[in-house]
Amino acid sequence: MGEQGQAGTDLNDQAIDWLIALDCGTADDQAFEAWRNSDPRHAAAFAQVAATWRRTADKRLSVMLEQPADMPRPAPAEPDLPAPRALTRRALAGGAVAAMLGVGAIGAFMAWPRRAYAQTAVGERRTVHLPDGSQALLNTDTRIAWRFDDGRDFWVERGEANLRVRGGGKPFRLYSDPIDARLSQGEFNLRLQPGGGHLLVIDGRAATIYRGTQAQMLQAGQTLTIADGAAHIAHMSADAMAATTAWRHGEIIFNGMALGQAVAEFNRYLPYRIELQTADLAPTQLGGTFETAQPDAFLLALDQGFGIAHRREGDRVLLFRRP
Repeated sequence: MGEQGQAGTDLNDQAIDWLIALDCGTADDQAFEAWRNSDPRHAAAFAQVAATWRRTADKRLSVMLEQPADMPRPAPAEPDLPAPRALTRRALAGGAVAAMLGVGAIGAFMAWPRRAYAQTAVGERRTVHLPDGSQALLNTDTRIAWRFDDGRDFWVERGEANLRVRGGGKPFRLYSDPIDARLSQGEFNLRLQPGGGHLLVIDGRAATIYRGTQAQMLQAGQTLTIADGAAHIAHMSADAMAATTAWRHGEIIFNGMALGQAVAEFNRYLPYRIELQTADLAPTQLGGTFETAQPDAFLLALDQGFGIAHRREGDRVLLFRRP
């Protein structure tokens, strides 16, 4: 890449960094204005990336259907609209930033409402009451954001959240790294995982968009899973839904879950890690209901029911087969 092209890329990167900081309310407004006014190219680069980001978000969600909840029908098949190369979902991407900005419209951006945030620590659950009367229940190690002004925009940045959405004239837009959705009145559960996520519609429906796919409508009892670059929609049984949402009551339900996966589930709630000393323990299938705040009961059940003992080593608990 030539020097001119490299300079343009650097300016875009700087503009994106400022845009994210301003949108989150973490930027120094005076420092931003100084950067923007120091060179006309800075102002032009910022205006371009802000407008592109907003336009991309709006187009991605514009394919969602505006229809009553009692009229289920498939969303129109429209190709996914990828973000421009420089506007991939770095850090907080996926949300609208401001109205279309011209070079001289920085005042309008500075008046744009900032997002509000809430988060939980490891092992903590918390209920957040949103401005429209909707509720968000946050699971362990979760961070969310919202902005309710001319719309209802809600972000899940990490972790897991259960949403109880109230009806209203304004659409409820859900954003996350793997999945964007427009939600009807109802109840929804979104869990983010490395490389993907899992959206469950408990009640109501969700018009969803995810990378490399067409818009899809999910009805109550359906799930959308993004994993390893692929998307899968499935129906979920009542028992499976209960297990997926048991965390709302501080529980983990193991219905034939393998020990390796069960340990990973428990580790989400612990300040230390449970580990398998040998890989042959991983396929052991478990059953039962355990409280996330009572890992000792889980360890005792492994010992008494499967002969799998444990010992503590620093910040780890090692599981091993008792002779």
